[in-house]
Amino acid sequence: MSLRWLFLLSALALTAWFSVDGRDSTVGVVSEAVVRSTSAGASTAKRAAVKPTSTEENLTRLKVRQVPYPLFDAAMLADMTDKEAPIFHLQSWTPPPPKVVAKVELPKAPPWPYVYFGQQLSQGEWWIYLTLGDEARAVKKGQILDTKYRIEKIEPPNLSVTYLPLNEVQTVIIGAFK
Repeated sequence: MSLRWLFLLSALALTAWFSVDGRDSTVGVVSEAVVRSTSAGASTAKRAAVKPTSTEENLTRLKVRQVPYPLFDAAMLADMTDKEAPIFHLQSWTPPPPKVVAKVELPKAPPWPYVYFGQQLSQGEWWIYLTLGDEARAVKKGQILDTKYRIEKIEPPNLSVTYLPLNEVQTVIIGAFK
C-alpha cells in the first residue's frame, strides 16, 4: 500500500468519526441575536452570552435591513425590473423572416378594344376605320372615342392613341398604306 492510499484512508476514518460522534449537535436550541456595541471608544465589540431558550417570547425581532443604496428605493427598483429584459430569455438563432416589400403596380391602360378595319387618305388627312363588336367607326386625328381614347397621330404603319383616364399613350400597329 502506498503512502497516498494510507493518507486517504486515514482522512476517511477521521471524517467518519466526527460525523458519528455528534458532540456539537444543537438540535432544539434557539440562539439569541448578538448585540454589538457601536460606541467609538470601544476597540472591540462585546458579544452577548448565548442562552438556549425554547420559547418564542424571548426571541428578539430582527430589524428589516435598509436598502444598501440610498439612490434606489423599492418603487424605482420595481419600475426598473418591469422595463428591463429578463436575463434568461428565449433566444433563437434562426434568422428572422425576410421583410416582404409589396410592389405597388401603377394602373395600366386596358388593351386596345377596337379592331382595325382599314384606312384612307382623303384631302391630305388620314381616316381610320375601326370596329367594336357590330359598330363601325371612322376616326381622324384629334377625335375622342367613347370618352376614353383620343387619337393623337395617324402615321401608317402606327396609330398613337391616349387613354384619357390615365393619360397613357398607346401605339397600335395598323399596317402600311397599300
